[in-house]
Amino acid sequence: MMKRVAVIGAGAAGLSALRSLVKCQNHLLNFVAFETSDRVGGTWIHNDPFKATSMYDRLLTNLPTDVMAYPGFPFSTDDERSFVGHKEVLKYLQRFAEHYNLLQHIRFRERVIEVDILSPESANEHDQWNVTVRNEESGLVTTHQFDYVLICNGHYTEPKLSNIQGLDTFDGEVLHSHHYRSPSAYKNKIVLILGAGPSGVDIAADLIDDASKIYLSHNKKASPVISNKVEMVSGIERVDGKDIILRDGKIVNSDVILLATGYRYSFPFLAKTSHPVIQNGHVRSLYRHMVNINHPSLYYVGLSQAIASFPHFHAQTEFAVACISGVFTLPDRKEMMREYNGMYKKLVTDSGGLEKHYHHLKEYQWVYISELYNLLNREPPSKSLENLYYQVHKVRRASSLLFKQSQYKLSDNTQQGFIIIYEPPECQICA
Repeated sequence: MMKRVAVIGAGAAGLSALRSLVKCQNHLLNFVAFETSDRVGGTWIHNDPFKATSMYDRLLTNLPTDVMAYPGFPFSTDDERSFVGHKEVLKYLQRFAEHYNLLQHIRFRERVIEVDILSPESANEHDQWNVTVRNEESGLVTTHQFDYVLICNGHYTEPKLSNIQGLDTFDGEVLHSHHYRSPSAYKNKIVLILGAGPSGVDIAADLIDDASKIYLSHNKKASPVISNKVEMVSGIERVDGKDIILRDGKIVNSDVILLATGYRYSFPFLAKTSHPVIQNGHVRSLYRHMVNINHPSLYYVGLSQAIASFPHFHAQTEFAVACISGVFTLPDRKEMMREYNGMYKKLVTDSGGLEKHYHHLKEYQWVYISELYNLLNREPPSKSLENLYYQVHKVRRASSLLFKQSQYKLSDNTQQGFIIIYEPPECQICA
């Protein structure tokens, strides 16, 4: 019997899902992806006319292209840089879609407005789904039935705004990093950036030549190394007009408060009957960060953070499609819940971490990917990707301003699996 599969989104996760599905077409799979935009790329589209994305003009990747690439599909060899701009990543995704003939499976300008469970009497051994979509050109609304749904809508669409006392009284501009585009808009201005994660640090580096002064406000024990022009200050306690009162009692003034405070997980199309419980940034009751334990025909691809995203997506979609096609059989719900509780204990309880960081896999990402491959009896990725990932992590700690000037190349002729072509001297000293 033909199994019907819906993919929501045609960004990097959605394209990975389509590639995995295409490879399994002989398993009687009928699939389609719905994409709001008129092109592939998701968040990597700069100034998408059909939806907001988080790309700014001079954004560069945080990882080398050798680590970012989908397995078996490298970035262009014409570009010697290891850290490239959003335009190069978008071209890579477009080339990926064309190479694997994925475009024919995508319905562009189709927005998914609801995903709901079919009536119980129509279900077999698992939930089936009504997926309602609206054509954004004609306005036509249609509903389709599917056996499985892969949610690949990303997690960079709904900014997480800090509840700061008095922020509405601030005598200046307030914006989230989601809306930051160009440093020229902040020429000769004082900018306070709240949050020292990747976005906050990268935007601080981007502003150095234009802003007159930059405060990086955070509560981390270790401060990133950026520039003497960037002053590290503690988190914001409250705002009173022009005064920004910090947690250590210091008062600073700024023309702009830029909130680099991350994003919320958002699934506005999921009906109440199937919407997951999201608590403190933790999407609960997911087997291996992906399978909805209560509705195991519903998969979430790409919820994890602090990862090498494209290889991660590939491992997840290979696993999901293996489950859908019958190559791999999921454990029963009781066992999936037991494993989920065990993973939460490992990543949060035992490590003394916070619930909001449950999906921040960091070093555990390599174990996670290997476990998925092992379940499918496949060889895990080469250790060289992991080794290069950690090398970049060390270099970034040495200089968040200069580390993207580094150049690397994967190589089977070295013990670590890669060659350092160039690293800034400032990075070499501490790395």
